[in-house]
Amino acid sequence: MFRTTAFEAFIAPARHYPQIWRILLGIVVVLVVYFGPILLLFIGVGLLYPERVFEIQTMLEVPDTPQAMFILLSTFFFMGLGAVAAAAVHRRGLASLVGPFRPACRNFSRAVLGVGAIFLITGFIVSLIMADDPIPSLPIGTWLSYMPLALPLLLVQTGAEELLFRGFLMQALAARFKSAIIWMGIPTVLFGLAHFNGAIDPKLTLLLICATGLFGLVAADLTRITGNLGAAIGFHFINNFFALFLVSIQGEMSGLSLYFAPFTMEDVETLIPLIIVDMVTVVLAWAVLRRWLNPA
Repeated sequence: MFRTTAFEAFIAPARHYPQIWRILLGIVVVLVVYFGPILLLFIGVGLLYPERVFEIQTMLEVPDTPQAMFILLSTFFFMGLGAVAAAAVHRRGLASLVGPFRPACRNFSRAVLGVGAIFLITGFIVSLIMADDPIPSLPIGTWLSYMPLALPLLLVQTGAEELLFRGFLMQALAARFKSAIIWMGIPTVLFGLAHFNGAIDPKLTLLLICATGLFGLVAADLTRITGNLGAAIGFHFINNFFALFLVSIQGEMSGLSLYFAPFTMEDVETLIPLIIVDMVTVVLAWAVLRRWLNPA
């Protein structure tokens, strides 16, 4: 059965108020709660320190310092709060978005360990093939000193996205529509489009949207088979840990990275095969994790 028993229990709270108008209102609530504080920040800075508006904008768009990354990751608190507020439109709360707490924690841990091991192996293999070594960024001691704050904020960022896309949105659509094309497809497409970057090569942009969409589909399937967000958040967390905190592309959310990749977003011919390898790795990690979480 495509809708597992666990998934049916996961979406059960959303069945009480499945009206389409509530879904649409919930999306509006998310946008207001998420972007409202950011807009107020710019208004406040514009009134008090107008000369610093561009600086704040650049800091959020290109967070290439630790402080900028801390601020950017912190803004995702409002996305998570928006998802909870959207669920309140359906008269439910945070617990209904996450699913059963203990299984979610167990699945989170398994995802972090299992996916992390696979990423380490594939990353090591890719490093052997690459002609150039990663470029040191932060000193190891400095990097470690940032992690006690950076890791919780990364959990906020990845958790907020999962609460919104695989929690509120997928739950609400699954409670209202039978077709998985709708309740898995729409959140996946929106998740991919949310990572659109018009400042880079169009081919690269399209491939990155596809790669992000693939991850969204994987996260949706893990949620479908487990009936909670634990595995999806864990997969998302370890994926972003490698991409943002270990080796990142300079200028692309790289402020807390231990190393810089030996290429930039301009090196399209280098990036395309690497993104394809990353997509294959995500599928491999999903297949292994899926088996671990659902051995039957």
